[in-house]
Amino acid sequence: MKTTYLSLLFCFFLVSGFSQDQKKAIVENFIENFNKKDSTAVFEVLHKNFAEYWQKLVVNEDKKDYSKYYSWAKEMQENEEIEIVSVKGNKVVVNSTYYSDLDRLLGKLPYKCKKTFVLSNNGKIIKIINDKHKSYDYYQNKRKSSYISFKNWLRSTHGLKRQDFSLTLEDAKKMKSILLEYISEVDVAKL
Repeated sequence: MKTTYLSLLFCFFLVSGFSQDQKKAIVENFIENFNKKDSTAVFEVLHKNFAEYWQKLVVNEDKKDYSKYYSWAKEMQENEEIEIVSVKGNKVVVNSTYYSDLDRLLGKLPYKCKKTFVLSNNGKIIKIINDKHKSYDYYQNKRKSSYISFKNWLRSTHGLKRQDFSLTLEDAKKMKSILLEYISEVDVAKL
């Protein structure tokens, strides 16, 4: 009887998993390591079946896809700040603000969204679900307006659209080179 009780207690502990503070710490450490560009620590916390979504659309279907984006993020000096909104069950919901060279060089507002980190029972991040926050559409419209002149220049000068760049290291380097060209042309035009 005592053994059964202890077994049930152990099972309950496994099912309940990590405390809210531990779940917050997992997400906070992930973001901290992402910002430091510590690839070992970032990929260590991702579950083997990891996937990332924009609402219900798959953005990164696995760790390999995420590693391509991570290379882009490293080249573009992306940095993320989060504010934890809630921890319920295996989900940690945050408000996220992304800063990057792309936005800084173009004078754009940082990218903001709501993110839900879904944790597995062993404390690994199995899903990241990006979604709109309360004033997302209004904010995004303001962000996009500062991007118009670059989009027009990119199309007329290089025959490219933003969608022509995938989130890979090679395209990040290409985009950064084009951005610097654009910035120098804009600076010369101001003289």
